[in-house]
Amino acid sequence: MSRPPSSVFVYFRRFVLAVLCWVMFLVLCPISHASAANSYPGRNGIGMNGLSFRDSTSTQNAAAARIAGVGAKWVRIEADWWYVQGGGRTVYDWAGLDGAVAAARSHSLNVLMLIQKTPPWARSTTNGSTPPTNVNDYAAFASKVVARYAPQGITAYEVWNEPNISVFWADPTTGKPNIQGYVNLLKAAYPAMKAATTTPIKVISAGLAPYGTTGTSPDGNAISPLTFLQQMYAANAKNYFDAVGWHPYTSPALPNDTADWNGWSQMSVDFRAADGSIRQKSVRTIMSDNGDAGKGVVMTEAGGPTAGEASLTEDQQRLAYQQAVTARASWDWAGPIFFYTINDFAPVTTQSPDRENYFGVYRYDGTAKPAVSVLQSVS
Repeated sequence: MSRPPSSVFVYFRRFVLAVLCWVMFLVLCPISHASAANSYPGRNGIGMNGLSFRDSTSTQNAAAARIAGVGAKWVRIEADWWYVQGGGRTVYDWAGLDGAVAAARSHSLNVLMLIQKTPPWARSTTNGSTPPTNVNDYAAFASKVVARYAPQGITAYEVWNEPNISVFWADPTTGKPNIQGYVNLLKAAYPAMKAATTTPIKVISAGLAPYGTTGTSPDGNAISPLTFLQQMYAANAKNYFDAVGWHPYTSPALPNDTADWNGWSQMSVDFRAADGSIRQKSVRTIMSDNGDAGKGVVMTEAGGPTAGEASLTEDQQRLAYQQAVTARASWDWAGPIFFYTINDFAPVTTQSPDRENYFGVYRYDGTAKPAVSVLQSVS
């Protein structure tokens, strides 16, 4: 058999090498979904926390104006059950919440309404973090909230906040988070809320607080959000929420700092053992394994403080916001991201500043931090 001419051989070899390189690229590089596929593109995917039912009408309007001014199209407002029904089972005080909703709507902001906090008459302890003794009491209140505000255009509701830590969910017996207890709440609330309106609404499971990788803290006061989500599915919660809530706080790390404990990584990255097996499943893999790949993930809180323990510099906060906005836009399964929060709660002090006061994108004196420019640049 005669050999092919050398020029043909060289061409063939180059062709084979090109094909092999392309195959290796496909194998090694995950293909990202285009941002155009996202249901909440551009500013429609940006939200803020910071409009409170507790504030005066003028303060509510100022907060709404500032939130709209940074380019956000969404705001998360707390419907505090304790506040509204603090006077008893048959008493309702909607004034503060009505004012917050009116301020949001007057500035064309879409609202995600967070429903949480048990009034004293509905719990068995003096601890305000105790869930209701009867989950149907919460369901009844949640249905009242939907019936009142769905006709006003509010179609997104979050069932509780961070139930994986005892600060927000303290079981009356143990004082610790209780996954089955939270699932029982979801199962009671979801059908009641859906039945309260003819308007299509979305019910989002509680945004889960970051805690390590998997498992439970030694004192039992915190459960990893990945573990909590997996066990929610194991407890048959699948049919009782329309999207998963998530709180990817990472400070002082940044969203792009890939790590198994990083809440941003945990949403989409499967971490593997040396043999290639998955040792830590991502939120998206957990959802897919349970037939829920079609549901979204809503980051109902995200951000970082610019003073206090484990804080960022203001320029690092800007970079964190930029990375967050870019990542969210690349995921077709991501709902809006609600940054926490619009304003700092206090001026910075030199003596042990409390980091909780400094998550704002505006300083206490009303001047803008660099992160504001990131939000305003989103088109």
